[in-house]
Amino acid sequence: MKDFLAVSCAPHAADSLRGVVDQALGVLRDDEAGVVRVDQAEDGWVAFAGSDPGDLLAEPGAGFTVRLNRAARTPERDVPTAELAGMITGGGDLTSLLPPFAAAHRQRAGAPVVVAGDWLGFRQIYWWQGDGVAAVSTSARTLAVLAGGRLDPVGLGAQAMIGWQVGTLTIFENVRALPPATIATLDGGSLRQRRYADPPDRPDRAPALDDAVDEMAQILNRWQSNYLEDHPDTILQLTGGHDSRILLAAIPAKLRTGLAALTLGSPTSPDVRIAARLSARYGLRHEVYRLDQQRPPTPREAHTLALAAARQLECQASPLALAPLLLAEAHLDQGHRLGGLGGEVARGFYYAGQPTGATASGHLVERLARWRLFSNEAVEAKALTEDFRIRAQETTLASLKELFPAGDWLRATDDFYLYHRMYRWAGLHGTVAAVRRHYINPMFDRRFIELALAVAPADKRNSLLLGRLMTRLDSELASVPLDSGLTPARLGTRSVVTRLATGTATARKAAEKVRQRLTHGRKAQLGAAEMGALVLAHWRAEPQVCRALYDMPILRHDWLDDLLAGAPAEPTTVAFLVNLLAASDQTTAR
Repeated sequence: MKDFLAVSCAPHAADSLRGVVDQALGVLRDDEAGVVRVDQAEDGWVAFAGSDPGDLLAEPGAGFTVRLNRAARTPERDVPTAELAGMITGGGDLTSLLPPFAAAHRQRAGAPVVVAGDWLGFRQIYWWQGDGVAAVSTSARTLAVLAGGRLDPVGLGAQAMIGWQVGTLTIFENVRALPPATIATLDGGSLRQRRYADPPDRPDRAPALDDAVDEMAQILNRWQSNYLEDHPDTILQLTGGHDSRILLAAIPAKLRTGLAALTLGSPTSPDVRIAARLSARYGLRHEVYRLDQQRPPTPREAHTLALAAARQLECQASPLALAPLLLAEAHLDQGHRLGGLGGEVARGFYYAGQPTGATASGHLVERLARWRLFSNEAVEAKALTEDFRIRAQETTLASLKELFPAGDWLRATDDFYLYHRMYRWAGLHGTVAAVRRHYINPMFDRRFIELALAVAPADKRNSLLLGRLMTRLDSELASVPLDSGLTPARLGTRSVVTRLATGTATARKAAEKVRQRLTHGRKAQLGAAEMGALVLAHWRAEPQVCRALYDMPILRHDWLDDLLAGAPAEPTTVAFLVNLLAASDQTTAR
């Protein structure tokens, strides 16, 4: 099932909800999936959208079990939908299921509705509790209608400052994301949350690097062997970077020959050139999909596509980054796909410029925020009213300071990037993929993540851990340079040559970051600048389509006037405006 809404209400709330539930269902069905059916009873509603062959639906109003993404997989096998009910209600090992994953279940007519998310919270699920009414949904926008249709100033502030959400915030008032490893139970107009697993353990003493590498390699080998034996038609998303290379290295040689590999980009891009070289060497069937090989959208089409992308992201990440990918994916097989995303916690790329041995503090959080988090996807300051900009910065910094755990600073950054950036940013994009295809990333195996967290930060800095892991998996593959020019085999050593190479790369990135800070530049994702330019062209030709932006008190009206008259805007700012437009049908700002 692609989308889902369950509303539970006490007797005193049922009548007052009927009209607003109809409005909420209208939001749920505005997606391409379409509502399959709505089960209504005296104590609430359950709506299903975008059916899947594995769904178990009895007659309307009776019991059901539905997956809320395509795949349900352990390291050894696919898990049938029929087994999920027992795992959710009987204390089964939900941590063995690979994120992203979620499922909804009701045992029989009149029984509570139970929704379980994955241990990382990667599959985004949302909840809301009102007076005598509670709801859970795959759509934050749908819940916003039930919640009264107001935007949350703290969530808006985080969106404006960093381009995504932290903690359980959304941009909608009183609508929150379901935390990791949580089961939500709806009954009698109330919602109960139960955490079924603690965060992965971190031992008192870090494991020896080579011991961790050996176990991590075994985990990936097991995943790749079992999955490709079961699904030989799987496509490997292959780039010139480290994570997808590690997934290739973990595939046994006998399973590589004839394996399909996919790369997005132009023939001259480093990703395509390196992926093509690897494919030729190991007998992969390499397909390159060029983003420019399809007819470019008109400005009107780009505007429509950007709004659709914003809705799929629940207005909480850049629709301009997703829209070009949606165009490409419309032409690609949506079956089984292996993708590498999640090496951040094993790579520690965010350690650059951070002090070793320091203790987490508000000062260090603020420095990281201003140096990195506020510089990549932030809205241009001149687009926002001064009051909102100042308040957004203050509230976002306060939120961030609450989220960083005490103790070693580098380990605290590990936790933040895993439990917040991966959970709330990568999870949004992963959710879009997971409802369309069997999206498998073995690097989200819980034990793999436990090991990555346990390894000492010094053993992860400058990709030492991943370089050694690549060498352990396939020493020949580790000798091929990455798109950065660095060689994994060398990264896995502490030689003088490696220190010089990584030092040069770090200095180059630091210089780019300084230049970005000095010029107030933003870091746009692939295709976002071109999509943003088309959206702006449509707004300027038909300004009535963005008239709702003038109802947003957080935006400067004189800046909007200049924008529509032809003044430039960063893609990150246009993305924020598109999200506001997509949210404006359900909400009002304050």
